[in-house]
Amino acid sequence: MDSITQDALADTIGTEVEVDARREFWQAHMRMGFGIFLLEAIVVLLYLHLTPAGRHRALLEAIVVAWVLCALVGFVLAPTVAVRPWRSAYSITWTLVSTFAVGLVAVLDSGIASPILLVLYLPIVYGALMFTPRAALACGASALVVVAAVAASSRNFGAVEGWSLMLFGTLAGAAALSVAAAVNRSHIEAHEQRLLVQLADLAATDELTGCVVRRVIRQRCEEEIERALRTKGSLSLLMIDVDQFKAINDNFGHVVGDRVLATIGEILRGGVRPFDVVSRLGGDEFAVLLPETDSAAAVQVAERVFRDLTPRTEVPVTLSIGVSSLDRTTPTVEHLFDEADMALYQVKRAGRDAIAVQRNDPPVWTIGDR
Repeated sequence: MDSITQDALADTIGTEVEVDARREFWQAHMRMGFGIFLLEAIVVLLYLHLTPAGRHRALLEAIVVAWVLCALVGFVLAPTVAVRPWRSAYSITWTLVSTFAVGLVAVLDSGIASPILLVLYLPIVYGALMFTPRAALACGASALVVVAAVAASSRNFGAVEGWSLMLFGTLAGAAALSVAAAVNRSHIEAHEQRLLVQLADLAATDELTGCVVRRVIRQRCEEEIERALRTKGSLSLLMIDVDQFKAINDNFGHVVGDRVLATIGEILRGGVRPFDVVSRLGGDEFAVLLPETDSAAAVQVAERVFRDLTPRTEVPVTLSIGVSSLDRTTPTVEHLFDEADMALYQVKRAGRDAIAVQRNDPPVWTIGDR
């Protein structure tokens, strides 16, 4: 299958499921993050009430109360933010801001000796769970910068050098583990994404012929009809049937019959443009959707299929092909397929091994044999 068709399939097969899964992932993790931050803010408030009051106690309590309010708002808005394209940037920004806010509270409390600095482990862990390796690195680096800044601004640094060293060292280790976890998670997600694309491709492709299945061409047909109406472009469809295919199976065996179908599929896929769609509708029936193609150009494609078929098959094979073009008075998938099927029926009535074109204004059936 060509790359453009694969991209289209990747966009159409399971897209809604993937969007729902991502929304649920972000909603769950954002609520978890804001919920834990809310809990930690309450713990910090309790800590402030259980320790001797300092000169900045009122300011500290005001800042922590602001934390609580922000965490509540973030928790409530998580479902709304989870569906926005900027949700990742929002989460990263909020995490980095909260990291520096912890540093500010620690400076106002007791500097590098403040146990509030232990809260810095949370954004590091959150970065490992949620963000890309680069964002996780930013979370870890910001925590280390905060510790270094708090230590540099502390008057009692000499009395807690050992504590400062251990805090900085363990935060650095946690940051390294966070980045490593984010890297491994990103590799796993990329691998799973490739598997999903492959599964979508397999589900949308006929194994024998390499053509897409009926469901895919009908979906693409809806998209191309909308595009043709919007751009005032043309759109055509070939309906192809292998003449007397049962006789081929009866006379030469099903293995030969399968090889005939595989060859026809290869000819059809190799004779169209990257954005055309070739489908096996079932059994010995094929269809080719041709965007930006009028009926005359579609006939040329059908004639080229005829020319390429004879030297490629190991047994005598003929085709009947019906051609229809988009009728703007009835621009539906069903009508486009019905018209091509009626044209194909005209070929069969006329003796097979030919091309029939449905022409509008007025509708006339034109039979042209090779």
